[in-house]
Amino acid sequence: MSRILLHQSRLVLGVALAGCLLTGCQAIDDLGSHFDFADQGRRVTYLTHDSSDHLNPTWSPDGVRLVFVSNESGAYKLWMINRDGTGRRQLTTGKDDDRYPAWSPDGKRIAFSSKRSGNWDIWVMDAPAAADASEPVLHQLTTHPLPDLAPAWSRDGHKIAFVSYRDLEYSIYTMNADGGNQRKLTTGGNGDWGPTWSLDGSNITFVSTRSGHGDLYRIQSDATPAGPYRRLTDTPERDMIPALSPDGGKIAFVSERNGARDIWVMNTDGTNPVRVTHRLSGRWAPKYDINHDFIEGIGYFCLSWSPDGTSLAFTAVDKSGRGTIAIFSLS
Repeated sequence: MSRILLHQSRLVLGVALAGCLLTGCQAIDDLGSHFDFADQGRRVTYLTHDSSDHLNPTWSPDGVRLVFVSNESGAYKLWMINRDGTGRRQLTTGKDDDRYPAWSPDGKRIAFSSKRSGNWDIWVMDAPAAADASEPVLHQLTTHPLPDLAPAWSRDGHKIAFVSYRDLEYSIYTMNADGGNQRKLTTGGNGDWGPTWSLDGSNITFVSTRSGHGDLYRIQSDATPAGPYRRLTDTPERDMIPALSPDGGKIAFVSERNGARDIWVMNTDGTNPVRVTHRLSGRWAPKYDINHDFIEGIGYFCLSWSPDGTSLAFTAVDKSGRGTIAIFSLS
């Protein structure tokens, strides 16, 4: 009980620090759906066109469908949609929020975070076939009373990395795909988030505030929390939420460099960062401000590569604050 009370007294500080990771404790007023691309040959395709809030799209391994988060039915639940915008349907039900979906590499399972147990925990379900409308069977992988969030599968499907506040700091943890062998991987950042595995599973790239603001770091997946940590970006502006390309050669991320929030791509060692959008960020704030609603708001900033490496799924936000599922073509 004393641990929970300590958590409650310090959670606000943890959320504030994690919010600074992504925004520098500034208001989010520049993520929008008005775009001016540096390369006019690139294009954006919108998959949702309604008044609900849609965010955090994640490609299926076969590139045919995406899972995303939506409040269309009231609470934020997991939904599925075909890449052409057809076939949208709800996957999870209930009154409690589900967030941060992650499709397993074999396409058979979807891991996600949910409050259905009373706390934010990691759950997994079988991925339904396109024509299967039955309710999926859910399995709970973590049971800690403090938040466990943002699962990410290793490329062989044997491990899941996730973010936890269980030691009163947001840190990266790993576990077996069945929930066993949960171990802390990072410490000292109190803003470590967004793990993404290398192809061979030997290391994990993540974003951290350990430098004083958001930068991307890498750590060996079998390391202790002492590290070592390799810093991949080092700019005064914030870099956020890395996503490894399907071939393992590039990392996409969102950055505030050049005074605007845009999508960038760089080599996995941090070299040759290239901005691939010009003023992707527009004028409007998402429904949840990550300065004050960090767990709810961070999903608006997640990127997901298409399996063929030609596109990135992301969330565009309109002037009402609602998110729209969008695909940005890199080809």
